[in-house]
Amino acid sequence: MSVWQTVTWDVARAGGFTAFGLLTLSVAIGLALTLHWQSSRWPRLINSELHNFVTLLALIFTGVHVLAVWIDPFTNFGWNEVFIPFVSHYRPLWMAFGIVALYLGIAIGISTWLRPHIGYKWWRRLHVLTLLLYGLVVVHGIATGSDTRTWWGAAIYVLSILLVGIPLLIRLYKPAHPQSRAHPVLATAVVGAVLVGTVWALLGPFQPGWNAVANNSNGSGGSSRALAATSKAPTSKQPAFPSSFTGDLQGQLTQSGPDGNGNVTMQLDMSISNGPQGNLQIVLQGQSAGDGGNITITSSHVTLGTSTGEQLYTGSLTNISGQSRWHMTASLTGTGSNSGSQQLQVRMDVQVDQSGQATGTITAGSANPIGSSV
Repeated sequence: MSVWQTVTWDVARAGGFTAFGLLTLSVAIGLALTLHWQSSRWPRLINSELHNFVTLLALIFTGVHVLAVWIDPFTNFGWNEVFIPFVSHYRPLWMAFGIVALYLGIAIGISTWLRPHIGYKWWRRLHVLTLLLYGLVVVHGIATGSDTRTWWGAAIYVLSILLVGIPLLIRLYKPAHPQSRAHPVLATAVVGAVLVGTVWALLGPFQPGWNAVANNSNGSGGSSRALAATSKAPTSKQPAFPSSFTGDLQGQLTQSGPDGNGNVTMQLDMSISNGPQGNLQIVLQGQSAGDGGNITITSSHVTLGTSTGEQLYTGSLTNISGQSRWHMTASLTGTGSNSGSQQLQVRMDVQVDQSGQATGTITAGSANPIGSSV
């Protein structure tokens, strides 16, 4: 992964979680204000000024998150994919939740500025939509974020829901003043929504292979870039990749199994950048040893192709070692119209985090095999 990719990716993640944390505090403080919660020691700790300040910070970090996602070279979003729901090539449905939440937040912010003109009643009605905004952001974060399956990512979502859910239920079940009325049906609906959302998250985003499901089986989510054409179509066979090259890898690991017989299938779908543009797929078949999740690899299949999906080289691994960081070598034979029977010896160093995100490097050469066979 290049330095720029690392910077944009980390800023997007950090900006998103920071904005989410600030939104959580903003909603929780707003609910505390409606419940008239105050401390005798710090009577001015929870007030409208703090609520407005935290909300403004949440908006600023949302802008940082959106900008970093927009310029990230891996996803390579167009402006329409960032600002128009359902047109994103990367997890389109779940990206739409975040885009709709962005516009809803802007509308709520504008209503606060227009409060002297629209009146308190309409402002309050629009302000209640903050709860819908919060729900959209939670679903967007869980379904789209690459850190959802990490323990700390899950802990952030659980803590946020508790910080907002508890005062919301108190507000619905027990009015803060005599002029208000209880809303037990709405409170029950909130509890039901949380339970349904929990089941969905456990069966969906927290499961291996979610990336493929969220991307509608359209790969890892990296942008599809055609190889730059530097000349007209060749009159004779030429290798689609140079005889030797290096590049960066980024993609996703999905796993199925173990089944009743202990069979496990792991698939790495990765795009190549900072070198010849293309895609690399590694499929590993193995047996679960049943001792802490260790897997014995029994077979492998490696495919190297263009960004448009044409397979140019196939083969198998000749060596694999490591756990969360894999060191792999492969021997590949050309199958595409331009690669003939060219042989490629390929070395891949790939690191996979707890969410299944894979990053690494690839080095290839047509002679002097890289690494040793097993």
